[in-house]
Amino acid sequence: MTDSDAPVSDAPESPAASPVESAAEPAPVRRDPRARLFKYVLPGAVVAGGLLLTAVTLLDGDPDPAKVRLPQPPSEVRAQIDRVCRDLGAQLPDKVLDAETRKTVPDSDLTAAWGDPAIVLRCGVPKPVSLRPDDPRYDPAQNVAGVNGVDWTFTFLGKGKGVQFTTLHREVNVEVTVPAKYGQPTGLLTAFAEPVKRTVPATMGDG
Repeated sequence: MTDSDAPVSDAPESPAASPVESAAEPAPVRRDPRARLFKYVLPGAVVAGGLLLTAVTLLDGDPDPAKVRLPQPPSEVRAQIDRVCRDLGAQLPDKVLDAETRKTVPDSDLTAAWGDPAIVLRCGVPKPVSLRPDDPRYDPAQNVAGVNGVDWTFTFLGKGKGVQFTTLHREVNVEVTVPAKYGQPTGLLTAFAEPVKRTVPATMGDG
């Protein structure tokens, strides 16, 4: 969540023929004894190679992508947000706690995810309604957590649903949603503090 005054809005996410042709029977030829050896060695090598390739493919396979709703920044600030979010994405960790990074769908520089259920980061989101004076849900006494130099406001999503954090006092708002599975979520925010400080400029406002 940033404290930015820049407007950011979120839009309401028949059988085939054999490939081998028949041919006339060739004239008898003298057989090389080594041919018998190759006959038995090569097929085994091919099978082994195929198994190895399959194993590598399985080991390198990514988990299912996490489906994430894309932020929809206004066109007048989109270039700035894209740049900041791209820089942030390059600094994000491969692991958050023990949760490994995973792809997101749609694929975007504005989103990232880790683990299952997914910890989801969205960059370029709007300011939370609790910080908008023109919204009936405005609450200037919002929950705030400061973690390693980055301030976050947070909202509980309901019993068993986790917590959603948004940065405060940043030119571009960064949102992190943490499922209930991960226990005390504020400790998890340490993984994002340095990347945010390096790439998302701070503002002087107080939210």
